Amino acid sequence: MQPGATTCTEDRIQHALERCLHGLSLGRRSTSWSAGLCLNCWSLQELVSRDPGHFLILLEQILQKTREVQEKGTYDLLTPLALLFYSTVLCTPHFPPDSDLLLKAASTYHRFLTWPVPYCSICQELLTFIDAELKAPGISYQRLVRAEQGLPIRSHRSSTVPRPWQSLRTSSRRPQRHRSWHLALEMLQRPGGGSGPSCRRWEKKLASLGC
Repeated sequence: MQPGATTCTEDRIQHALERCLHGLSLGRRSTSWSAGLCLNCWSLQELVSRDPGHFLILLEQILQKTREVQEKGTYDLLTPLALLFYSTVLCTPHFPPDSDLLLKAASTYHRFLTWPVPYCSICQELLTFIDAELKAPGISYQRLVRAEQGLPIRSHRSSTVPRPWQSLRTSSRRPQRHRSWHLALEMLQRPGGGSGPSCRRWEKKLASLGC
C-alpha cells in the first residue's frame, strides 16, 4: 500500500464519522429531534464494534478531525468530537503497548487551552482524563462502573488497575459500550451542544467520574 493510502475499513469509518458531524454547525443546527443523526451515530457504533482494532482507527480519525477544527476555528464541532473521543476511549478494549494514540491526543487537546470558555474547560477535563489513562489504563472505566453501581470511589490514585476490574472491563464491554455511546448521542442531539448548559452538563459528567 502506498504511503498515505487508506484501507476500505478506514474509509468507511471516516465516512460514518463525517455523517455524525454533518449538520452540527451553528448555521444548520435544528431544535427538533434529529432521527437521521441518531441513525448515523448508531451506524458508526455498529461499524466500530465489529473489531477491536476499529476503535483505534476511529480515535485516529477523531484526532485528525479535531486538528482540522483547530486550523479552521470551527468552534461548534469541538464538543461533539471531544464527546466521541471520550466515549470511544472508554469503549476501546485494549491499547497496544507501542500505541502512542493517547500521547497524540494529549498534544492535540493541549493546543485548545488558549481557546475561550467553555472549550478550554472541556479540553482541560479531557487532558485530566487522558493523564489518568496513561498512568493506569482502565482507571476511568473502573470509576464509571463503580459510580453506576453505587460503589464508593477510592480517593487515592492507584498506579495499576486491580486484576478483577481488568476482567470486568473486558467481560462487560458490550453493555457499557452502549451507555457511553448514548451519552455522546444525548449531547450531540441537543441544540447548543458546543456551549451553554449542554456543555456544562458534559463537564459535570466528566467531573463525576473523579478524573
